[in-house]
Amino acid sequence: MEIVMRFKPWPRHAFTDTERKRAALRRKQRQERENLPLFAEQIAEEQPTEDQIMKERAEQWEAQEVRDRSGRAKKWREARRLIDALPNDERRAVRRAWDCAPYPADPSYLLSVLHSYSQGRIDLKRPPFPLSRTDASGARKGSLFATSELFVTILKARDIAEDPDAFPLAERHAAYHHLQAAASSNKDRTEAMQDRVRASGLFLRLGELDEEIHA
Repeated sequence: MEIVMRFKPWPRHAFTDTERKRAALRRKQRQERENLPLFAEQIAEEQPTEDQIMKERAEQWEAQEVRDRSGRAKKWREARRLIDALPNDERRAVRRAWDCAPYPADPSYLLSVLHSYSQGRIDLKRPPFPLSRTDASGARKGSLFATSELFVTILKARDIAEDPDAFPLAERHAAYHHLQAAASSNKDRTEAMQDRVRASGLFLRLGELDEEIHA
């Protein structure tokens, strides 16, 4: 079964014919006549009517919408081809990272993530953002991680990392976040590295669980 990745629908905006647009058009055409007063009458005769221009603009708007949608769909297909060509483990990790990425769910951003990964600039085992799902705009879907007892939570997070299957999924997500935060702030490099390793293990395990849920 195909896994549905994070996706941002493309909004439809119809062209609107407003009095404000028509007033701006009248000013533009008047300025064209005033710039060449000796030919004002000839210019006026050659200028299209407001209705003609508005009709042309609506048609151009619709044509541009079609081009934009076609180009976006092409980028999605390209991104999916790149992902499908990866080995299973990498494919799961990429999809998991994309579902947690703090970027709008547009194909240009996904292609950028894939390019960075192909160039070795992103380590999927240690992604540069928390492992919690984001919405189509890139915002976190609520906070599982707020706490005033960070030190105590870190201790629990390390316990969870040792035996993740013994804890609820929400606590595993929270543990991953706190391990990442602890690794970033800990001045003890050895302990920080150990927390990063623990977080990596949780990240991979959460990815496997996510794959199982969608299977």
